[in-house]
Parts: sequence; structure tokens; C-alpha cells
Amino acid sequence: MGEVLDGVTDGVLVVDTDWQITTANAVAADLLERERDTLVGTDIRDVFPRSFAATFHEHFGGDDPEPAEISFEEYFPELDVWLRVRTTTIGERVTVYYRDVTDRKALEGDLEDREAELARLERINNIVQKIIRDLVGATTREEVEELVCERLAETDLYEFTVIGEREMTGERLVCRTAAGEHDGILDLIVESGADADGSRGPEYATLETGETRVVRHLVDDESVPEPVRREAFARGLQSSVVVPLRYGDTTYGVLSVYALDPDAFSERERESLETLGVTTGFVINATRQRNLLLSDTVIELTFRIADAFFATASARLDCELAVEGIVPLDAASLLCYVRVDGAEPDALRELADDRSDVDAGRVIHESATETGGFTEVTVSGRSPIVTLATYGATVRTAEFDRGTGLIVAEVAPSSDIREVVEAVGERFPRSELLSKLDRERPIETVQEFRSGLRDRLTDRQRNALQMAYYGGYFESPRDSTAEELAETLGISSPTLHYHLRAGQRKLLDAFFDDDAEHERPVAVDDRQPRRNE
Repeated sequence: MGEVLDGVTDGVLVVDTDWQITTANAVAADLLERERDTLVGTDIRDVFPRSFAATFHEHFGGDDPEPAEISFEEYFPELDVWLRVRTTTIGERVTVYYRDVTDRKALEGDLEDREAELARLERINNIVQKIIRDLVGATTREEVEELVCERLAETDLYEFTVIGEREMTGERLVCRTAAGEHDGILDLIVESGADADGSRGPEYATLETGETRVVRHLVDDESVPEPVRREAFARGLQSSVVVPLRYGDTTYGVLSVYALDPDAFSERERESLETLGVTTGFVINATRQRNLLLSDTVIELTFRIADAFFATASARLDCELAVEGIVPLDAASLLCYVRVDGAEPDALRELADDRSDVDAGRVIHESATETGGFTEVTVSGRSPIVTLATYGATVRTAEFDRGTGLIVAEVAPSSDIREVVEAVGERFPRSELLSKLDRERPIETVQEFRSGLRDRLTDRQRNALQMAYYGGYFESPRDSTAEELAETLGISSPTLHYHLRAGQRKLLDAFFDDDAEHERPVAVDDRQPRRNE
């Protein structure tokens, strides 16, 4: 019988009526880490190890156990394995079968962990998406920050949330808003920055580097200040993540999220919260722009700039530069249309080639009568124009004359003026705020705006635009050709094109540049038609 049992892949122990092992195969001995000869004649209850729940010994323990058929899977700490155990009975004799299922249980555990992680991630993504949708209606920075903190903290995933920023006059963290169970520990987190020589916590690390910081074991991580670690231990806090609230190159602050789960912040969960951080930074900037657009009054700031690209370029080229138009490309880059007086536009492009934060585009126009022209320049990163834009300001004029620049920008009255001024000063130490003025915007009705446009257009331009508009010339595909419109007006096609372009230019000037002081470059095709046209 022993030879037959040796061919069985399970461990097999045959037990008599006195619970003594009469037969054991080789697999049984190997799984129990015993010599085969030592098993025979031994009470199985003394030999068989105890599982985590002691199921086997509960069934067959005591002075007068009864034979029974059972089946279970449990972890056996002595062997550090999972065994699948089943018993069969023939009369009063019991046969015990068992096999190692550790690998399968490990795979099942991994699968369960993965499913739990995916379920958690789906829930988090749904929360983040809902927050992002709700952020669209926020009108102030305070409203944005409170919404983010409260929505995250009201779930059972996180214990509390904090949004903080760097103190304007120092290096300490300032709490702007918080939500959840943070009493007692929030002050410790903020005060941890008082001693610059000690550990200052993940919030300060993110403020300094602009990178997300994850702490998986708050109690053991020495980068976390000791008072915070002690309080975290008392509260059962296990982990945290800090993500920057960023728009372009500007970090408005940090979002900190604390949790009771040590495995709360997986890579995907961190990415979801980083997305929320970027969106929050974008919305903070958008609320500033919106408030500026809708405000009846604005605050006008005038800066003298000496250490930016356009200022140094005007000194090296011994010329004047003026930014005539600005088009945002992304959160950190602006396309500037620059007028050059007193130097070749190509010379400005050559200077830009030596800078990593400046990219010169094409020369749009070169003056035929004097040295100068009009060119494109893309600025990113270190530029006062970019800095002002990321803080919600509108740059009205930016002029640079042989090393010195004057930038006039407008911000909404609700903006933190000190924050804007200090942001420019921090990035450009040689800058200076020359003036801060309150300006009232004139209220213009729709009818007044339309009347002003009519006054700008000649009769020919107005007629050409109206006919082109109602005739479907601007549709795609066009309902009317230029030749058909010109024939109706009794003029040549080149003359129609001239009136259309001149009229469109005046409409665009009214929208983009009401205060244009300099004549824009005129392309060859826009020249005045001859009288016989």
C-alpha cells in the first residue's frame, strides 16, 4: 500500500481507531518537514501542525474524537504554507489528504488586491472628475480651495486635507483651508517649518521642488518632523501625499491628503490627485482672469524691468522693442508679436537662439524705409510677461528701450496685489514697482460698440463685409465666390479683396487693440488698388 500511496501527488496519512498514523507517503513527510519513519505510530494530533484557525484540531481534539469528513484551506504558520486539507472515513478509520496551495493562494491574493485597488481607483477618479466639474462654477480662489478640500475629506478614503502656500514674507507654510479630522495635528504641520535646520515635512519639500511627495509610513519616515510623527501614531495616521497646485511654472500652493491606510496612495491614485492639482491651479488662474474681465474697475501696475530677455536684447542691439500682441500657447508659453525699431529683426532672432527659454519665430515684416520690423518671439519660463499672465494679470503694454523696460499690467481688485508684485520681484530681482493705480473701466453698451465700429468703416468696406456675410462668403464651403460678389458690387475682384481685408482689419483692431498707436505692417496683397480697379 505504501508503494501505491507514493504515486499520489497529495500528502496522505492513514490513521487507525486510536488516531495513530499507520501509513504515510513521501509527499506527506516532505510537506510536514518530517522523516517518514518518525510519522508511523505517532498520534496524528501531535504531528499535524496547527493552522491559523486550528480547524483540524477543533474537529479531532479532546478525549473521545469521532471520525468525520471535513475539508478546508488554511494557513499553517509553522510550515509557512497554505494547505488544502480533506479527510475521508472508512468505518472508524480516517485518511487525511493535504496539498500545498500556497502559490494559488498568492495569486488569488494578488488578484483580490488588484481588484480592490481598481475599485478604489475608480471611486477616486469619479470623485476627482466630479470635483473638476464643480470647479467650473467657482468664482474665487477661496471657493476653489474649499471645494477641493471638503469634497476629498468628506469621503471615507481620507482622514483630512489641507491646502497651504508659502508665506509671502518668509519661508513658512501658511494654511489657506483645511477639512476633515485635523484638530491638533494641523498646527504641528504648519509649525514644523519654524526651524529651518530641522526636518520640515513633505509640504515644504513640494513647495521647494514643485514635485509630488508621498509618505507611506508617517510614523517611521524621518523626513517628517517628530511632533507630527508622534501625533500621527496617536491618531493611527499611516500615509500622506502632497501635490502642487500649479499653472504653468507658477505653484500657487500645495494640496496635502492624509489617510489611515498605509497603502492609500498607489502610483495611479497619486496621478489622479496630481491631475486634480493641475486642474485646481488652472481654475485659480481662470478665476483671476474672469474677475479681471468682469470687473468695472482694475488695478494698474507699472513695473520697471532690467533683467529680462527683451530688456537685455534692447541694450545689446541698441534699439527699442515693443510687444504689440500676446497669444497664449499653453500654461507656460506666450507667443509675442514684437515691433523692432532701430535694429534688424533678424538680429533679435539671433539673440533668441542663444536662450533656452526664448524661441524666435519668423520675421513678419521688415521696414522698407528705416531699420526695424515686426517679428514673432515665443517666451516661456523666466519672463515677467509669463509671470504676470500666470497670476491672472493682463499685460497692456511692454516696451523696452536700450536695457530698460516698462510693463503696464492690469489685475482685478480682488487679486492679491502683494502676491503678484512679490512674484515678479522674486523672479526678477532688478525689477521695481513704479506705480499702483485704481482705474475705472468705461461702460459701453452694445449699441455704442456697434456705432463705433460703423464709424471706423468706410461705406465701401461696410457694404463689402455685409454682402460677403449675408452671401455666405465666410461659410465653408462658400455659398458665394469673390468674383460673384464683385460682379454684384460692380467692382473688380482685387478691389473687393482690398475692401474686405481693410474692413476685417479694423474689426480685429477694435477687438484686440483699441489703443493701437503704431501702424501694423501691410502685406503686399493688401496695398491700395489702383483707381481703374
